[in-house]
Amino acid sequence: MWWHILNFELRIGFKKTSVLIYFAVFFGLAFLIVNILGGAFTGARIIVGNANNNLNAPLVIAMLQNIFCIIGVLVCAAIFGNAGYRDFEFNTHPLFFTKPIRPSDYFFGRFTSAFVLNIFIQAGFSLGMLFGFLMPYLDQDAIGTFSLYAYLHPFIVLIIPNIFMVGALLFTLAVLTRRMLPTYMASVILLFGYLTSGNLTSDIETRWIASLIDPFGIEAVSDAVRYWTPVEQNSNFIPVTKWLLLNRLIWLGVGGVFMGIGLWKFDFKHTELGSSKKKKEDNVDAVDEPSIAGGFIHSTPVFSSVTLWQQFRTQILIEIKRAFRDPYFIAIAGTAAGFLLMNQQAIGKMYGVNTLPVTNMVLTVLSGSFALFMLILITFYAGQIVWRERELKADQIMDSLPIPNWIPMVSKLIALILIPGIMLAVLLIIGLSIQTWRGFYDYEIHLYLKQLFLLDWTDYALLCVLAFAIQTIVNHKYLGHFIMILYFLFGMFSGQFGLDHTLYHFGSGSSAPYSDMNGFEPYIWRLSWYKLYWGAFAVLMAFASNLFWNRGLTGDFKSRWETAKYRLTPKIKIGMLTFGLIFIGLGSFIFYNTNILNEYHRSNYWEKRSADYEKTYKKFKGVPQPKITGVSGEVHLFPKEARVEFSGVYQMKNKSDSVIDTIHSNFNRHTPYSNYTWSRPNEVVFTDSAYGWDMFVFDPPIHPGDEFLLEFSGERKRKGFSNGGVNRTVVENGTMIWSGSIFPTFGYDPGRELRDKRTRKKYDLNETQDPMPKFDDPEGNKHGILGDDADWVDFEVIISTDPDQIAMAPGYIQKEWEEDGRRFFHYKMDQKIHNLFAFVSARYEIEKEVWNGINLEVYHHPTHNYNVDKLMTGMKKSIEYYTELYGPYPYRQCRILEFPRYSSYAASFPNTIPFSESIGFVMDVDPDDPEDLDMPFWVTAHEMGHQWWPHQVSGGNVQGSAFLSEGLAEYSAVSLLAKEKGEKQLRKFLKYELDKYLGGRAMEQKHEPPIVQTEGQAYIHYNKAGLMMYTLSDFIGKEIFNNALGRFIEKFRYQSDPYTNIGEFVKMIREDTPDDLQYLITDVFEKITLYENKAKEASAVENEDGTFTVTMEVEAKKVYSDSLGNQTNTELNDWLEIGVLGETLVNGEMEEIPIYLEKVLITDSLTTFTVNVDQKPIKAGIDPMHKFVDRDSDDNLVRVSIRAADSDESEEAYRELIRKNLEVGKMMFNMPEDFDPARGQQILKEEMEKKFGGNVEMKTMTVGKSDE
Repeated sequence: MWWHILNFELRIGFKKTSVLIYFAVFFGLAFLIVNILGGAFTGARIIVGNANNNLNAPLVIAMLQNIFCIIGVLVCAAIFGNAGYRDFEFNTHPLFFTKPIRPSDYFFGRFTSAFVLNIFIQAGFSLGMLFGFLMPYLDQDAIGTFSLYAYLHPFIVLIIPNIFMVGALLFTLAVLTRRMLPTYMASVILLFGYLTSGNLTSDIETRWIASLIDPFGIEAVSDAVRYWTPVEQNSNFIPVTKWLLLNRLIWLGVGGVFMGIGLWKFDFKHTELGSSKKKKEDNVDAVDEPSIAGGFIHSTPVFSSVTLWQQFRTQILIEIKRAFRDPYFIAIAGTAAGFLLMNQQAIGKMYGVNTLPVTNMVLTVLSGSFALFMLILITFYAGQIVWRERELKADQIMDSLPIPNWIPMVSKLIALILIPGIMLAVLLIIGLSIQTWRGFYDYEIHLYLKQLFLLDWTDYALLCVLAFAIQTIVNHKYLGHFIMILYFLFGMFSGQFGLDHTLYHFGSGSSAPYSDMNGFEPYIWRLSWYKLYWGAFAVLMAFASNLFWNRGLTGDFKSRWETAKYRLTPKIKIGMLTFGLIFIGLGSFIFYNTNILNEYHRSNYWEKRSADYEKTYKKFKGVPQPKITGVSGEVHLFPKEARVEFSGVYQMKNKSDSVIDTIHSNFNRHTPYSNYTWSRPNEVVFTDSAYGWDMFVFDPPIHPGDEFLLEFSGERKRKGFSNGGVNRTVVENGTMIWSGSIFPTFGYDPGRELRDKRTRKKYDLNETQDPMPKFDDPEGNKHGILGDDADWVDFEVIISTDPDQIAMAPGYIQKEWEEDGRRFFHYKMDQKIHNLFAFVSARYEIEKEVWNGINLEVYHHPTHNYNVDKLMTGMKKSIEYYTELYGPYPYRQCRILEFPRYSSYAASFPNTIPFSESIGFVMDVDPDDPEDLDMPFWVTAHEMGHQWWPHQVSGGNVQGSAFLSEGLAEYSAVSLLAKEKGEKQLRKFLKYELDKYLGGRAMEQKHEPPIVQTEGQAYIHYNKAGLMMYTLSDFIGKEIFNNALGRFIEKFRYQSDPYTNIGEFVKMIREDTPDDLQYLITDVFEKITLYENKAKEASAVENEDGTFTVTMEVEAKKVYSDSLGNQTNTELNDWLEIGVLGETLVNGEMEEIPIYLEKVLITDSLTTFTVNVDQKPIKAGIDPMHKFVDRDSDDNLVRVSIRAADSDESEEAYRELIRKNLEVGKMMFNMPEDFDPARGQQILKEEMEKKFGGNVEMKTMTVGKSDE
């Protein structure tokens, strides 16, 4: 019977306009996305994966399919919910329920038909991609080989199971509750699961949880392909890994459970789920009603303004009670609370370390993750509120009441707007609860109120008006939902079409990043205008809703249009005209700011500018220019006016061997320099105001060795606001200006070139940018990595600011004074530095200490004193340790300066280190947990490392030089972390370094080079360098390695023209490296080397003296990779590390710690080791500290099975080990240490004679014990 129901439902379903529209929209979106990817539209661009991915790579296809499957959850809610609820909605269920069919047939037939329809709709997206990639006009070089399996495989593994799981849940809820709202709520919960799982991926330790709790399997897939190289991404299909398989089984099981519940509970009774099955007895007491004697009471209805107010107030109360008394609303609020509590894991994670739950961080995470939920909630509730009476068949009664249209319309709108307000109140309570639970009591209630109710609620109110107006005007509940989905998709993809102006993105422009140092200050003016602008438009939509408000029997849109014109009274006309003029006026003012005072162009305009810049000026790349030898200047900051005035003098010298007759100078095309005067005769022969390029011709020309001056002055000032935000060059509190953004620069800048190879091809440029010179290139080593405008310069500056702020720059304070209501500071360096500095000004609290004759200072926001002691300790320990390694700290002071969290980084200038408030100052480090990374200490150690690298030794402008700066600073910090914080923190940190390196190479936009060929790849010169430099020092010997570093820095300190390079560094490391480890230097610097290490099994025998004999079998494999990830096996003859982990009690919990580490030479793929340890082993294996590059380091250790010592069993185990090794051709054995040597030799001799026959002559070798 169910088959007949299925057949009937499918015939109806495929004739439905909505199903065909869903299919067409999915097909069209996929086709459009593919065409944009393939370059069919010049003004549109979408980036998926990286530049090395084929556009139709199996991974790209799978991810796009699954992303749109998630978006399709909303469609699933409509299809499955309608299938289960339709008969109850139209009161036709008695007709079906009295027919001779079984409930299970009805349930299964309806479910299966909805399941097939959803597969059909989702297949529209897959078919749209398939046909899209077949279009001949697309960029064929970016499209790989066609594979039908690339579409079918993810559809079978991901899409169909997802549809089944979602459908089983939604359909069961619809037929059992006989309402649509539970299906919407379930959709939201599923999306919560996906969003929550995504927040768990930043921490390595919780990724497996994310893989399991994601209902759609995206995180499980992402985890499986996380380290795939471009070659693998282009050729491999999604692997069904352990976590993906478990994810599919779990969520298919969830779907199966709900299917079972539905089949069990569903019946044809007319009562709803949960109602009493027993008919209540009619036991109603008689009520004495007062009688009215003497005829009728005559009353005259009064319709005054008071009456209208009473009606309006009553209607509002009714609507609010209806909305908030709904048990599903309470369930949604509870679900939201649970979602927010789970998302607190994502508050400011860095290397697995939490950020303190300061209010702005809590709000950033919780409010940001709440946005999609609120969009869905408002979309669904708008339909519920507008359509409630019609679905209850009470609309004719309500419409006949003597009240004007605006009363029910506005009351419903107010009730809808209150819903996100209640949700935000829940968010506030959860935020405070999270802070309290984590022991943080610096609540900022005022910030909660400003962010949630002044900023967020007003945004959601606008969204409520939009959703409400759509439901009212369209007059079709599900079409209204679908239009809101299209609105969401437009917001996602409009920027890819160049449609990114805030004037036509509803509700945009009113966001404001927050900083504790600066509040919302730079954005208040901008967001106020946008709030008013969109508020005026919302009022216009409310007027339109009133005109089109459904009342009584309505016909088609034409008749409703006539009704709307009839309702257009003079008062409404005046109101609409007024707010229309306000909307246009505010829009004009916003346009004046974004397009007149500031510059706005679409993204393709900037692409073309970059291409034209390269075509026009690249011919001047490498043309000799004079160099800056000294900088003296004045910088006057006016924080309240968002303005800076500056002037200065460059001392310049022709350091080249060429005669220079032309200087190519850059300037800001919006605010050119007010004074730009050379000290020798010249003429401006060319000015390009579009690109900020001047050409000065000198007569007489500048000969080698000639010195001269350049005087300059200018001003930068915020002008209104731009489409993208506000100019933050100067802010009210916490200004930080890099010198290069205001002081002159010279020559061609490769940083302005296009980088994406497909974009470059579109503009007829070479697909790849010119590579940097090789590390030993003489011409490249004439210029430093920090810029070719200067080498080492003298520096001094006078900087002024408001009287309540402290202004800072590199150098020693020469004088401080106040004049004309301003505060002045004069700084000067007593030795040459790089031409790289910043100017900082803020209201600071200062922590000072004189340590070993060095002035240590931390300038921080008054409330950010949480980690000041750790920053101080980091400076002390760094100076102490690095002085021992590299030589003395070259300055008499060191200062850490906090700047606002608009950017999240730290920088290092000579004796001055600016820190973002978001990283060092608010990290939450548990000093009692040996595994909790001390990130403030580590970041300080890294930036302190720069005081030697590159502020004493800098590489040339050649390949590999970033390593000499960032790589050696990273090694310095890792080495100090190991020394001060122990192996627990080191092991965790190295694992994160490994993870970031492997993740970075998977996203490489060009090609992955070895370290000696790096050209700015941060994942190499930070993460790989930090990992492998520590490994190199550990295997070569820390003393040998660090001595080489000391000699290197001593030889090349402050050297320029030629600068040193990575080749010199590698050469110095090789000098003292033993011959048997020379291969390691080659592998680290000159090759891309990976290992595939794995622990096969491990067992231990407890000895009579309480020690344990551990036997482990490990597998090792070594491969070399090319720049795209093609791997080649190579011979294994490498020193690796084996180890055993035990446990120790820390804060009442058992923590794993290394109890045995030994470096061993491994030549075979399978090797067995036997070692003795003094305490109970828990795990054992190979490379337990993650010192080598291994894409699957989770299998490096296995649990140790322990048994008591038994001579017979131990002997038999040894015999079994010998037999196994002989089977694989291994002729070298490790004898258990608890064996009598003679007995061990005898057993080995017996087994070998069994294997080979005859008499075997035995030779043994003793292996030394651990270094420990």
